[in-house]
Amino acid sequence: MDLSLPRGVDDIEPDRYALHSRVRAAFEEVSKLYNFQLMEPASLEHLGILRAKSGEAVDKEIYAFKDKGGRDVGLRFDMTVGIARYVCSRKGLRLPVKLAAAGGIWRYDEPQYGRYRWSHQWDLEIFGPPSVEADAEVLDASSAMLGRLGLSDVTIKVGDRRVVESFIRRRIGITDDARLVDFMRALDKVEKKTAEELTGEYVAKGFSAGEVRELLDFGRLRGKPDEVLSKVMESGEDAAKDLRALADMLDSRGVRNVEYNMSIVRGIDYYTGVVFEATDNRNPRLGSLFGGGRYDALPRMFGRPDLSATGAAGGIERMALSIAAQGRAPGLLAYVAVAGGSLGAQASRARRALMEAGIPCETSLQGRPLSKQLEDASRMGATWAVIIGEREAKAGSVTLRDMRGHSEETMPLEDAVKRISRA
Repeated sequence: MDLSLPRGVDDIEPDRYALHSRVRAAFEEVSKLYNFQLMEPASLEHLGILRAKSGEAVDKEIYAFKDKGGRDVGLRFDMTVGIARYVCSRKGLRLPVKLAAAGGIWRYDEPQYGRYRWSHQWDLEIFGPPSVEADAEVLDASSAMLGRLGLSDVTIKVGDRRVVESFIRRRIGITDDARLVDFMRALDKVEKKTAEELTGEYVAKGFSAGEVRELLDFGRLRGKPDEVLSKVMESGEDAAKDLRALADMLDSRGVRNVEYNMSIVRGIDYYTGVVFEATDNRNPRLGSLFGGGRYDALPRMFGRPDLSATGAAGGIERMALSIAAQGRAPGLLAYVAVAGGSLGAQASRARRALMEAGIPCETSLQGRPLSKQLEDASRMGATWAVIIGEREAKAGSVTLRDMRGHSEETMPLEDAVKRISRA
């Protein structure tokens, strides 16, 4: 029997699972702090719902099929579509609606580093009247996740589709909607192609070399929000007023890791305003750790023109890879070791006391010498060893060894539990 997995799918082994759990825990903590209500949209949707975001072209990128009743269905490729469908179908929800979700997604992408066909995503969404405050809230909460995970060298790049569109219309003079959208896509390719390649591509489409050069020059505007805004305002782009307000709000919230970048356009057929993406400066090969923006068009497609929407979504696998690359602090683990085969009852009592105090705990399931047990403790990354020998058993005590510094001290079990809890 072939025991291999389909391409782009992998088992989540214990070390990776532990990292994923750290990301999920940080996400749930931040969601609660910012009062996003946790939920999970259905993993199977009618194909028409999934097409609402990207049209029929999305069929090539997702797992779509007919069910046993002949209905066209598909597995979710992100959390946003399902959350939007849920909110738009419940007109009695009190606005604004703040929802958070995390779970598996399926995309028929070409597998590569940091990208899988089955992966996991966290998502924050706000629905209600259009509001720069909502954009700031999503960005603030997403940034807070980075802090909780110790990801300090990450830049959140912020742009606005309306500013780029205004520049193309007013300064370059392209007003035809279809040509404008096609031209804007050049900015979405600047990380993958050289200026010469983009010029050749768009000259072949009927744009002049001067027009391409002017757009790429605008896309090179990046840096501190105030510096970029002053240059954008010189161009007379009134559409930048939301970016001005957003910069002030993020500053007052203490969100410092922000770069304004006019080449960030993301999902040109989907996003309608502020857009952003976060990259790990130590590991740019990962791509975006998270991204998002304002997407007012999707609620309209779902019959809710009264709703505006903004959100952020991040890859759990990518954030886990980012954490791993920066070095992982060992988790708390106590190992109960015994020096003698007749001390099983004492070991069980010690382990129970540790676990009741919320301390993860392990012990040998085999009758092994003390030295081998301590080797196991070291191999598992245990931070503490609780050792029980005949002397400790008679005195009602344990020997507590710090596995990092190898210092040890004999004390009552209750004191050992308190010491580990405080560490």
